[in-house]
Amino acid sequence: MGNLFSAPPSRRNSRASFSNVVVSEQPVDTQPVEGVPVREGVATAAVAAPQPGQRLALAITGEKQALAAGESHKLLAMLSLKAPPAPESAPRPPLDLVITADRSGSMHGEKIRLMRQTLDLLVKRSGLGPDDRVSFVSFDSQVRLELPLESMDGAGQAKAEAVVNRLQPGSTTNLSGGALKAVDVLDASAPRSSLFGSSDKAEKRTRAVMLFTDGLANEGIRNTAALCAAVGGALRAASNKLGGPISLFTFGFGSDHNEDCLRRLANESGTSGQYYYVRTAEDIPNAFADCLGGLTSVVAQNAQLSLEGVGGTSVARVLGSAYKYSEGVLTLGDLFAEDEKDCLVDLEVPALPAPTQQPTTVIRVSLRAFNITTNAPEVVEATLEIARPEATPADQKVNEKIDAQRNRLETAEAMEKASALADRGELEAGRELLQAQCALVMESASAEEALSSQLVSEINDLAQNFRSASKYRAVGSKMSRMQARSHQIQRSNHMSTASYAAGSSRKKAMKGKWGLSSFSSSMAEHSDSD
Repeated sequence: MGNLFSAPPSRRNSRASFSNVVVSEQPVDTQPVEGVPVREGVATAAVAAPQPGQRLALAITGEKQALAAGESHKLLAMLSLKAPPAPESAPRPPLDLVITADRSGSMHGEKIRLMRQTLDLLVKRSGLGPDDRVSFVSFDSQVRLELPLESMDGAGQAKAEAVVNRLQPGSTTNLSGGALKAVDVLDASAPRSSLFGSSDKAEKRTRAVMLFTDGLANEGIRNTAALCAAVGGALRAASNKLGGPISLFTFGFGSDHNEDCLRRLANESGTSGQYYYVRTAEDIPNAFADCLGGLTSVVAQNAQLSLEGVGGTSVARVLGSAYKYSEGVLTLGDLFAEDEKDCLVDLEVPALPAPTQQPTTVIRVSLRAFNITTNAPEVVEATLEIARPEATPADQKVNEKIDAQRNRLETAEAMEKASALADRGELEAGRELLQAQCALVMESASAEEALSSQLVSEINDLAQNFRSASKYRAVGSKMSRMQARSHQIQRSNHMSTASYAAGSSRKKAMKGKWGLSSFSSSMAEHSDSD
């Protein structure tokens, strides 16, 4: 599709030109000397030397390479990490998965049939094994625990299959009851040892809830804010008890569901939760496979970035809203295979008494996580150094990588704001906001970067759905919220372009196992005949 918007020539490359510097250290297998700053990653357990490609990677990039010594400055820095791939032979954490399915009256006919088919694929052809556990919760006006957490050995799969086959539509939609029951299932699974301070076993499991609905909450807690507060509180309490995060993935089918509620439920569950807009029947298995493929590709758990300003430098703010930042620690959660996280932070760099001959360290960052591929904790550290001459050089090159990531965060924010305007009836204002953001990306220094180009294309497509109230209500409001979240956490969904690599190999493999090409064609035929 061609661009709807063209950038005004006067605004092109209007952002200040900055240069790029990366100071990154490779991890080693020696222990650090206590009290001495370490710039290299350290494996904190005695294990066999990891193979190439099994390490976590960390780099720091600054917008400017040199800043005048006699002045204080603001400096934008980017903390970039990458998770290793997940070879087929590599272990993965066992999965605790609670499927929460809407069986209200509106799910009759084709919807419930396709839902059953998809859940049948999940049970039989997702590669789940005896160490994985699955539970089913269903809800209409009443909430039922159809299957407690059951190991997916032969007997467990047979029980799960029987549950799926007997799912039938009922009456109204008690969304809060279904979501809270799902969290309760995981809360009750905490090993007894974790109640007394030991959660080693709990930390090595991946826990998630997949909630599917096609309508509005009209039983139980109906107010969106109250519903999200209740579920969010339950998730936090259960996660603390279990010693690891619970990710909530929400799937809204068709045009009648409350996308704001589902988006907020997913966002507030932590750093991995996502909202999926399931536009057509064909999207049901694709969305589930995309989600499950990511969950089965986890290669690192409980990832955190610790930020330490050096020489008086402080962190003024962390850009974006995806990750919690508190007391110098940025919580990232579990990492999928080949996950890439680019976190932008504003630094306050103090003046120095005199220019320096050597580059000066301004921030030290530590990435800590449990590396599943090496079965050991891992720490990788890196520092950012900048020159402090008498005057700031005027000819520093633009750091296009940082600029593209800033475009990403600003685009996600613009999508959220455009939806908020449209929800208040200001559809034209929402479309104009998207138009302005598209122009900014097109005129930015990183306009030729692949990510920026994809953002422009996506904004153009989204703006088409802001042209009428009916189109916005049916599609635009849902697409904007789903895509905004994908850009915030740098993870693609079943409808987005391949902007992000997180879990992509396992997602593709999952869809291959499910034979989605033929399955989608079959579903399309059924849909056309109805």
